[in-house]
Amino acid sequence: MVDIRVAIIEDHSLTRIGMRSSLKEQEGIQVVGDEATASNGLKLLQSTKPDIAIIDIGLPDRDGIWLVQQFRESLVSETAAQTKVMMLTSFAKEQMVLAAFAAGADSYCVKTIKFELLLEALHITHEGQSWIDPAIARIVLKHTRQSTAAVVKPKPNATHTVTISAIDPEQASILEADPLTNREMQVLELIVQGYSNNEIAQKLYLSLGSVKVYVRGVLNKLCASDRTQAAVLALRAGLLN
Repeated sequence: MVDIRVAIIEDHSLTRIGMRSSLKEQEGIQVVGDEATASNGLKLLQSTKPDIAIIDIGLPDRDGIWLVQQFRESLVSETAAQTKVMMLTSFAKEQMVLAAFAAGADSYCVKTIKFELLLEALHITHEGQSWIDPAIARIVLKHTRQSTAAVVKPKPNATHTVTISAIDPEQASILEADPLTNREMQVLELIVQGYSNNEIAQKLYLSLGSVKVYVRGVLNKLCASDRTQAAVLALRAGLLN
């Protein structure tokens, strides 16, 4: 089995050293290098082309957004796409959370994340899926609501039509042909906020079986392989107003 090659760009010495040491102890993971600045981090990514780049958005010279953009622009698209990006951000700073999400990384973690969850996020990201911390999802959702103009409430049984701005044409055509219902939108919103099926059932006064049906419908209509991918797609595309 080939090791997952990981690069770390984090300016906080204790965080960087701790993460590096913990990852090196994991079987199947190889830390190819670590840096404390965006400029040196860019050189590291270009020279090693790791499978996963863990990047802090708040670096001392340039931010993580600049680093991701420069790295991807410096290589042919196919090569750059082989490196998945996990963006680290501070939960306490809402603007940084929003900036991290806007950077277009593959996964989003708060810096206070437990190592076990970081490891889970790393493996999920390496498999080509997205991982988003519920805390980040809630902040992005809150910002989306605040930035959206008031809309007329839909009728109880009507479907909810949305503007598709950040998904591929095939996904957009599927949603146009078969829009999410109001109930599916409610379920999607709770998925984005990190609620489990049991919690969704309690909040919406539904049976667990009904929730599973709605979740399956949401995933199918969004062409998402899992709940996390659905949440990331929904937030990026502005599906939740």
